Amino acid sequence: MFAKETHVLVVDDSLNIRRIIVDSLQRLGFVKITTAEDAVEALGKVKFFAKTPHAIGLVLSDLNMPGPSGLDFLRQIRTEADFVTLPFLLVTTESEKGAVIEAAAAGVSGYIVKPFNLDTLTVKIKGAWKKHHPEVAS
Repeated sequence: MFAKETHVLVVDDSLNIRRIIVDSLQRLGFVKITTAEDAVEALGKVKFFAKTPHAIGLVLSDLNMPGPSGLDFLRQIRTEADFVTLPFLLVTTESEKGAVIEAAAAGVSGYIVKPFNLDTLTVKIKGAWKKHHPEVAS
């Protein structure tokens, strides 16, 4: 499982949703959490922190945002050599199934369907860890 010191980036255009996700991550013990309100800001933060000892180690991004979508953000991340294996969870609604298929092709690590609870979040984060660390038992 991800270390509690893993730097997590939460991306959502809704302040309330960002707060809910941050609160949930804190309840799971994560201590280093950064937020962004859109994909452009998020990409800038991923690139900025990559040059520091506090590189982003997990992304949770909303799918449906104004401007570049979460899917666009994922595709951009996956084109950068440094971020090809960055664990990336897409937060979606049940009605966005077509985009989920596209995201799978783009290299998403997993999905969290809104609304979600702490148990679901835990399972999805563990799944992303296992996808990117198949040789390590959780």
